[in-house]
Amino acid sequence: MEREEDKKSSLTSALIQIPPENEAVSSNGINEVRRKKIIWAEVQKQVWLAGPLTGVSLFQYSIQMISVMLVGHLGELPLSAASMASSFATVTGFSLL
Repeated sequence: MEREEDKKSSLTSALIQIPPENEAVSSNGINEVRRKKIIWAEVQKQVWLAGPLTGVSLFQYSIQMISVMLVGHLGELPLSAASMASSFATVTGFSLL
């Protein structure tokens, strides 16, 4: 049965809930299962929060990569120019955002 604190978890609650002292002392393996559940719940919260940020970063990099790949079909000189321009935009423009 879940405790009351587990039912009321939100973004403002602590990610790792510390069990009461009497629960932490038992040695019959229940704490190991409880610890794994707590860690899994934390991983789920972290992925839920960080997933969109990771997706945006991958898509932002993909736009630059696809642009350079498309220019690569035009020749060596346009490829080098597009690569330099993309690198310059990344270092100056996107870093300031």
